[in-house]
Amino acid sequence: MIPMPHLRRTFLHFSASGIFLFLPYGVLAQADDPYAKATTAFQIGDYSTAASLFERAEIQSPARTDALLFAGKSYAHLQRFAEAESVVRRYLANNPASADALYLLGFVLHRENKPEDSLAMYTNAAAITLPSADDLKIVALNYVLLKDYDDAAHWLERAVQMDPKNEDAWYYLGRTYYTQSLPQNARKAFETALALDPHDSKVEDNLGLLFETDGNTDAAIHAYRKAIEWQSAEAHPSEQPYLNLGNLFLTLDRLDESIGPLEKAVELAPNNPKAHLRLGMVYARKNRLTEAQGHLEAAVRLDPNDAPSHYQLGRYYKQVHDLAAAKKEFDRVAEIQNQSIETQKRPTPQ
Repeated sequence: MIPMPHLRRTFLHFSASGIFLFLPYGVLAQADDPYAKATTAFQIGDYSTAASLFERAEIQSPARTDALLFAGKSYAHLQRFAEAESVVRRYLANNPASADALYLLGFVLHRENKPEDSLAMYTNAAAITLPSADDLKIVALNYVLLKDYDDAAHWLERAVQMDPKNEDAWYYLGRTYYTQSLPQNARKAFETALALDPHDSKVEDNLGLLFETDGNTDAAIHAYRKAIEWQSAEAHPSEQPYLNLGNLFLTLDRLDESIGPLEKAVELAPNNPKAHLRLGMVYARKNRLTEAQGHLEAAVRLDPNDAPSHYQLGRYYKQVHDLAAAKKEFDRVAEIQNQSIETQKRPTPQ
């Protein structure tokens, strides 16, 4: 684990929902200097232009400025993480003790789904400059990717101790507690996050999951509907509250009420296999068989190793009397389950 933090950095910090990056101090370059132009582009949020100009500035003055560091920040803003990793590693080759570059690389590696490599960078950075609450949040999310929820909870707890108003950290702490089957802790974390941002739809959606787990279906339905209402003005609304609401109606056998939310979930996230699976299940039970087949086959195509999707597709084939196709799907279910058992039996490498 990385050292226990006591201070907060002010130059550069990251969050799961965005990156907040500050400009270099003391820029005295001329107006026709690519570094100066890059700095101006960075300041106004033109990160594509900034990245290109910072790289040009590095070519003109190799290893004499922090151009590559800011090119990396620009690419991170653009979510072009492979390019960000490349330029930051080039910067670190000449500045191996740059904590800002190490923290930035740790963030980029996290976004590239390389949690172990990311943790190594955060450990190296923390040995130079103590991490911020947002850094600890990314450390925790790396542990989530590794399915180490105890360490994830530990570092998220540290993050909210350092910054009690860090709404994202409270949200992810609630998610971690929920995964750990600690509903009371999860609810407290979600309610704290909601107090900090009273119309955060993702937090309200997760409160709905807690209500549903507790068997309070009316409260869950109300929470999902509130989450849907709150995100209606967002440029990119999530399919999740629609999926959760539709799935709850399916569980309650309120099939007609489930169709609308599930159709909206598929519309918003056509590559979400769970949305296709649930909608296919509803259509099959409503005897809308052509539509059921399309969505169930989509669920299997999008997640070929999901046993429930194969099982439901097998049930559909049985429903339409295609017994050979049904047997194939049920055999695939058994194969996936056996593979899972064998994986669990393998010794964990020491």
